[in-house]
Amino acid sequence: MGKIHLKGRILQLLERAESLWDHEIRDVILREYGLSGPYWAGTIRMTLTDLHAGGLIHHIESQIDPSSTAGAEKLLNRYRLNSFGRERMRQTGLLEGTA
Repeated sequence: MGKIHLKGRILQLLERAESLWDHEIRDVILREYGLSGPYWAGTIRMTLTDLHAGGLIHHIESQIDPSSTAGAEKLLNRYRLNSFGRERMRQTGLLEGTA
């Protein structure tokens, strides 16, 4: 079986943690999928925006932290999975042990 789609994997990461910063999610996805570069980093940020707009995840906070962004001033966002997102994961078989 191939790897799960990026949206699904991001939801799985958030389901296993209380909350995660976007750069933490980015680092895991890039490593697991063997991706690199600004295109894929941007794709992950846009996917998080899409999941938030779809109501599956909550935005908890934002901050600027140059130490987490290689010295550049970038806005960091922290997210957590909400009950609707968890239910959609259950319905689509993304939660382990469900189908």
